[in-house]
Amino acid sequence: MGITQYKEVFGLFLNHFKVCRGLVRTKRFIMWCGLAFVLCFLHLSSALNMDGPIIIIGSGLSGFAAARRLMDNDITNIVILEAENRIGGRINSVPFSDGIIDLGAQWVHGQKNNIIYEMTRNMFNFGTTPFEELYSTFLLTNGTKPEQKDIRKIVDVAYKILDDIDDLDDPQGSIGDIFNKKFEKALKSSKLKNIEPKVIELMKDNIQRNYNGYMATNSWFDVSAKINSEEGKASGNQYLTWKKKGYKTFFDFLTKKAPNPAQYLNIESKVQLNKKVTNIKYNPKDETSNVAVTCSDGSTYSAKHVIFTPSLGVLKKYHESLFTPALPDQKILAIKNYGFGTVGKVFLEFDQPFWKEQGKPFLAYEFLWLDSDIKEAIATNREWMTNITGIYIVDQFPNLLEVFLGGSNLNEFETSSDSKIIDDCMWLLEKSLAKTLPKPKSMIRTKWLTNENFLGAYSYGSIDADKANVRPKDIAESIKNVDEAPILLFAGEATDDRYPSMAHGAVRSGFRAADEIVDFYD
Repeated sequence: MGITQYKEVFGLFLNHFKVCRGLVRTKRFIMWCGLAFVLCFLHLSSALNMDGPIIIIGSGLSGFAAARRLMDNDITNIVILEAENRIGGRINSVPFSDGIIDLGAQWVHGQKNNIIYEMTRNMFNFGTTPFEELYSTFLLTNGTKPEQKDIRKIVDVAYKILDDIDDLDDPQGSIGDIFNKKFEKALKSSKLKNIEPKVIELMKDNIQRNYNGYMATNSWFDVSAKINSEEGKASGNQYLTWKKKGYKTFFDFLTKKAPNPAQYLNIESKVQLNKKVTNIKYNPKDETSNVAVTCSDGSTYSAKHVIFTPSLGVLKKYHESLFTPALPDQKILAIKNYGFGTVGKVFLEFDQPFWKEQGKPFLAYEFLWLDSDIKEAIATNREWMTNITGIYIVDQFPNLLEVFLGGSNLNEFETSSDSKIIDDCMWLLEKSLAKTLPKPKSMIRTKWLTNENFLGAYSYGSIDADKANVRPKDIAESIKNVDEAPILLFAGEATDDRYPSMAHGAVRSGFRAADEIVDFYD
């Protein structure tokens, strides 16, 4: 509570106590003292809500986490403004095939120090995708198959180098720069020196492509090794799945619908859909003024506290028009320089799987792109395909394949027709497997980059951010008024200092923002 409200409540108590003091010799003294305290408590309660609701912008993981924490502390006057026509943000679980698949966040990355896993581990039986147990099947794009044993040697060396980079005390430069230096040394080892140089070169391209897809960046030369080493790592299985239920299952745990529906917090009822926020007007110099929020439909809202959770992509493009006055210089510096990228997915459903090879466990097809095939892809308007990291199995869905891609040309991918995407995917599979394949019976894919409410997928620690000496904490720092009240707070995965880019980072950030409001009133 601010000092002004403390004075107001204390003054009210003194006024009531003066009445009590005149009755000190009567039997009604105790009753009047009690009444004075009750009146003060009622005034205090109204003071918490006297300035209207707390507004949360965005109904993703961070927005719901913030609402959960506020409601856990008996603050229920909340409005959640959501620009989309659905709840979830970058969690987008949709019906497909005979279950639910995830167009947004898909895996629970890690167990220890992962708040999502910790909140659900005793109440949900996770599945897994065996990325860490099985090797992919590697194919040359001309329809031939390289020696898989040689490929596995390169994979083992390369990913050992990437793990070692994560453990460096004070790495300098980009992930790409450091990897290249260490990989050059590894080429001289006995383990790799007998492998054909062309295969090594193609695999190096493949590993960079995979890294770009995982990090949502165009190039690993854009990723700061220093910032990457500062981030936390949730240890344990990195690819836990929600089986056929989808990531939206976690919202049941956030709202306490699971495991005990009797404890349900109806956060969904606080959400207003199709409310795209166009301006947030605040006055940090006046402790009595509210934050004014304007939406594209002309509706306006007023609140003492606003928690902003949309993506860093939205902040990058719209911060100048979104906030009046402009945000502090340090926050703008962080918004402009911290990395934000995108990834793409295509889910293909077939009548029967064609990818099982002689009964061996199958994980994925990964592609080694020959120069001639890259030129052909470009010439036939399929350049986006050169960014595919692999085509993978989907846990619990035996008839599905998932195409995953990162890097550049995502705009080409998202603006192509569904029929073209299907044709392109089959072109690559048939070309690389050198055989005719059955057509998929259905398909669904993502469009995160071209959606104005997201403009990408998730953040990464960029070289530019390292040069500007900015971190997620600079994006996260709240704006306070002269009474030290946090009037404008920021949450979302890009604001979490420990696990940026991760879904569990988003949840942590929502809790953090809500806690700052709760702590102010304690």
